[in-house]
Amino acid sequence: MERKACFGSIQEISRPDGFTTVQTRPECRNCVEMMECLRYGKKAAEEKNERDELKKQDMIAQILDLSQILTNEVGSCVLEFLNRIYQSPLGVILFRNLLLFFELLQKGSSLSLTVPVTPSILDLIQGEEVNTEQSLDRTGTLGEQKSREGFTLRIILIQRHFPNNRKANTGLIAREVIRMFSSDKDGMNQICQVLTRSEGKLFRTMSPDSRVKWLMQKWGFQDELKAVEREMTE
Repeated sequence: MERKACFGSIQEISRPDGFTTVQTRPECRNCVEMMECLRYGKKAAEEKNERDELKKQDMIAQILDLSQILTNEVGSCVLEFLNRIYQSPLGVILFRNLLLFFELLQKGSSLSLTVPVTPSILDLIQGEEVNTEQSLDRTGTLGEQKSREGFTLRIILIQRHFPNNRKANTGLIAREVIRMFSSDKDGMNQICQVLTRSEGKLFRTMSPDSRVKWLMQKWGFQDELKAVEREMTE
């Protein structure tokens, strides 16, 4: 039997209340392949989720390998932050950037650096024009050459942490990453791509500090925000 063009379009949708509903079309009522269509869609979704998870874990491993983390306390908080943020809408943004963490021995305020890496800089680093079959892609990982694009290197310098306060340390890391993305034009544009139109308009009218607090709350770091604010005021 020749399959219809809509085959595989039936999906199981997880609702906020924990229940699952099946999303169908009006024409599905008379479809003899409905159950097979649902199974096909579930299998495709599971395979995609597995690929996304592998991609996420591979990116996290590369970030940790290339970063400089001196203490286990900070390292575990960086790992927790990365695992949580890649599950949020911001995770889509992070794949377009190379995010690195550097823990410094000297005490001071944590800060971040944003470095656009252009194709000409890649040429200079490699000593020749990057027009071969492979090059660094937008995530900074080795992949097939698709275009002469660079990528954005975003570095978070961690010059302090709060002993025995995991929430505050995770909050500090989250705050610096979100502050970095929300403080330059390219980062703001990327953030607005994962917001609704009304949220994007509101976000652009906020002050820099309000943007950071709003995004931390939106992406599930409310408790960590409170913890780091308490530490900073004590």
